[in-house]
Formats: sequence, C-alpha cells, structure tokens
Amino acid sequence: MPPAGTGCALPGPDLPRLAGDLSRVRDRVVKELTLDDPQIEDALQHLVRHPGKFLRPALVLGAADLVGADAPAGEQVITAGATVELLHLATLCHDDLCDRAGIRRGVPTLNARYGDSAALVLGDYLLASALGLAAALGPEAAAAAARCARRICIGQLIELRETGDQNRTVPGYLAAVSGKTAELLSFSALLGAFAAGADEGHRRALAAFGHHLGVAFQIWNDLGDLTAPGAGAGRDLRNGTYTLPVLFGLQTAGDRLRPLLSAPAQGRTLAEVLAVLRDCGALERAAGTATGRLRTAFDCLQAADLPRPDGVRSLRRMLAALLPEAAHLLDTPPGTARSAQAAR
Repeated sequence: MPPAGTGCALPGPDLPRLAGDLSRVRDRVVKELTLDDPQIEDALQHLVRHPGKFLRPALVLGAADLVGADAPAGEQVITAGATVELLHLATLCHDDLCDRAGIRRGVPTLNARYGDSAALVLGDYLLASALGLAAALGPEAAAAAARCARRICIGQLIELRETGDQNRTVPGYLAAVSGKTAELLSFSALLGAFAAGADEGHRRALAAFGHHLGVAFQIWNDLGDLTAPGAGAGRDLRNGTYTLPVLFGLQTAGDRLRPLLSAPAQGRTLAEVLAVLRDCGALERAAGTATGRLRTAFDCLQAADLPRPDGVRSLRRMLAALLPEAAHLLDTPPGTARSAQAAR
C-alpha cells in the first residue's frame, strides 16, 4: 500500500470536485493492485506511489461531466477512470522496456529496479487488470478496451519499425502517435461518456476530442524532449525516434540536419540539431500543429450539442491545470488562439 499522503498530481483547490473524484480513482487503482504477496504488490504499486498527471482519468471525469453525470462521480465512472489509468500504467512499463529507460518521474523504472523479465510480466498484469475492470462495465466497454490496447500496440510497432529512418514521413509519425498516445486519450473520453450513459453520437464526439487532444499532447511532449534543460533532453534522438519537429526540419533543412542526425545525439550534437530546428522554423511549426489539433479537439465538442455545454469551460480549466505546457492556450477563450499550420 502506498504511504499515506502520496497522491496523484491533482489540480489545485479551484477544482475541488475533480480532486476528490481523482482521489477515489487512485484508491480504486490501489485496491486493484493489492495482493496477498507483499513483494509482488510492492512492485505493482511502484508507479502508483510516484504518480503522473492522472490526465486520462481526468478526461474520463471531464467527459462524464459534459454528458450530464452526477457529482460526485458515480461508481461506474470511477471504475472507468481506474480502467484507463491501469491501461496507461501498463503502457508505461512496456514503453520503458522498449526505450531501455532507467528513470521515470524521477525514480527508477520497473525494468531498472526489478529487471526486464519481471517488468514485462508486471506490465502484462496491469493490462489484464485494466481489461478486467473494463469487463465489469459491460461487454461493450470490454470490447472498446481491447480495441484500444490493440491500437496502442500497432502505434508502438509502427514507431519501432521507423526508428532510425531519416525518410520517415509525417503521415507515418501521425499513424504512430494516433495509436501509441492519442488512442488512450480517445478511449478515456469515450469510456467516461459511456459510463455516464451518453448516447452514441456524444460518445463519438468525445472520442474525436480525445484523439485530437492526444495528438497535440504528444507533439508537446516531443517538443519538450528536445528543449528541456539538463541531461535528460534528447532521449528521442538518442533512441533514433524522429518526431514531428525533426521531420519538419528534414523537410526544410535536410542538408544541414541529416549529418547531425547520423552522429551520436549527445552534448554539442543535440545543441546543433536544436539550433537548426529553431533556425528553420521547425519548432514553431510543430507547436502550431499542436495548437491546431487542440482547436480541432474543442471544435468537436462545440459541434456535438452536449447535454452540459457549460462544462467545456471547466474542462479547459482542468486541462490547463494538468498540462502547464499548454495552459496559455487552454486559458484562451475558444476561437481566439492564433491559427495553426497543419501537418502535411
């Protein structure tokens, strides 16, 4: 059991109901990972003790609110939130194995702490736990969860296939991102609407919202990987993963960029890559693409005739609290953000 007082990265006191419901989601996750074997339980709850943003459960709660769910959230919605968080934790285990990552959220990864074989099985256990909770919501939710898991795997396989390929295309990048990142955010919004009893049209609209938000979220992460201060920057480049800013750079400054990408992405080389991307406008273009996707996400909600449209403002505040890298966009009233150049 995680120590008392260890919680997820909850929004501040301006969103107290969300904070309370997210705490209930976390308690449900902890319950699902409580076993008779204390050593296995400790390993499973390693990530729960060092939580991230809880973005995906928050999307479940936000989607449920938009379609008229009760407050505080009912048990079906809390179960949906725990389902997506367990699925997310499973993907983290497998991502860290693929990336040979040693640190996540400032602490050793499961593979670094327990070894690759144990981390693989722990990730599988988390995935099985997520699918079990989805089944508790009914066969339709279980089928959607299985479909989500398959699409996440396909996205990750596409990325692995294109690792180190300087001829990677923007459509190829978007296909990978749509699976490995956007699919889970789309599923989170869909499952929240489903658990709250929404009709098919509203579920589709919220799934589309989550998809576009997920693409924007991944682009922000990719930009952060390149521009973050300290030794942790450039992990994607070191792994040979060419993300959208790099692909845009290859389109407009390939003659300068290709020799740098062929060298080890450390120290001076990373700084030189970053200088080229800034100089040719690739970083700004990628940021604009993310902004465009965010706008499209909220357009999906605006067109959906939701039961509780006033909840969109609360949803924007929630996302601004959880995504500080995009807070300046989410705090901007809809329709006033600067136009974005779409990826092509």
